[in-house]
Amino acid sequence: MQVEEYLKKHQPIIYKTFLRALENDKLSHAYLISGNFGTPIFEVAKFLAKSIICDDRSPLACNSCITCLRVDDDNYPDFIVIDGSKETIKKDMIASLETSFEKEAMEKKGIKIYILNLIENMGDEATNSLLKFLEEPYPNIYAFLTTNNESNILPTIISRCQGFHIKSLNRNEVIADAVLSGINSEDAEFLSYFYNEPNMIEDVVNDKKSFDDYVKAKTSLFDFLNALLIDKREATYIAQYLVGKNVKTKESLRFFIDMLTQIMEDVVSFSYGKDIILNSNVELIKKLSDKFEDPSEILIHLLKSKNLINLNINQSLIIDHLVYLMREE
Repeated sequence: MQVEEYLKKHQPIIYKTFLRALENDKLSHAYLISGNFGTPIFEVAKFLAKSIICDDRSPLACNSCITCLRVDDDNYPDFIVIDGSKETIKKDMIASLETSFEKEAMEKKGIKIYILNLIENMGDEATNSLLKFLEEPYPNIYAFLTTNNESNILPTIISRCQGFHIKSLNRNEVIADAVLSGINSEDAEFLSYFYNEPNMIEDVVNDKKSFDDYVKAKTSLFDFLNALLIDKREATYIAQYLVGKNVKTKESLRFFIDMLTQIMEDVVSFSYGKDIILNSNVELIKKLSDKFEDPSEILIHLLKSKNLINLNINQSLIIDHLVYLMREE
């Protein structure tokens, strides 16, 4: 993804504001970058952070100098990323960050940067530790925090950061642009939920591991739903054995649950005579609309299940729970 072009075209206020601060040496010690699910909040945070230490800004991070390449390779000791999309951010992680940043910078630039991705996935003790860290900022230390849910962030944290909000792009336009770039319509429709930018969709399609997780989750989902329309026992077998076999990683489970959520959102929309997004699967959505008496109830449980992934609950139990709900509906 070409983040600088994305910012100039779609988020010009963020681009101009940060560039002006960088050029005038008036950077904030902490930034909070927020945006709906699917917006490139982490990619933007990392790009802006790299721009501070880039060797050859033009005018922001060049992405090709030795410093930018080392950051991308996780080989720059004064640039630390803690990713709440992969695990809950705990107190000891923040404590370790503080301890590291109390020491002298290892690089000659003398600048230290940290990114906390998805700070809503942070325990209470970690939140309190972060708040203390933000209250007494060290010189030449810059924080970039990201969130998909600013309403869940303490006002005291928000008040200590300069806020940048990433505006969502129109999803139908994202799908159309992705299709024009050669992405299959069905994949463009599903992936536009996860990636609110056509180039990000293209990147994940070209990334073998991520696309393989997505394809396995999608294939398992369609097998399960088609079986559910015919025979509940067959659907249970597919969920317990075939889905469990293919959906092994957290990423593939997120794909599975989120794609099922998308389908049920369209089922609810269709039942109320509203437009749907997944037009490539309109026939499946019609059949599911006829089958379920109250699809909105399933949708509520699906949204709750997304939170269970971060709690490290056994994946088979999560899938079994969803199958039970859909069988009984």
